Amino acid sequence: MKFISTKSFMPFVWYRIALGIVIIALVGTGALSPDAGEPAH
Repeated sequence: MKFISTKSFMPFVWYRIALGIVIIALVGTGALSPDAGEPAH
């Protein structure tokens, strides 16, 4: 918990934003399926 109180959350925030952009781009281009985690019916 000391790390959280002494360090900034900004690197984590930027990492999450970058990861979100990559995932949205992959879904948008069709490289990643939005329903990939759902069981097949």
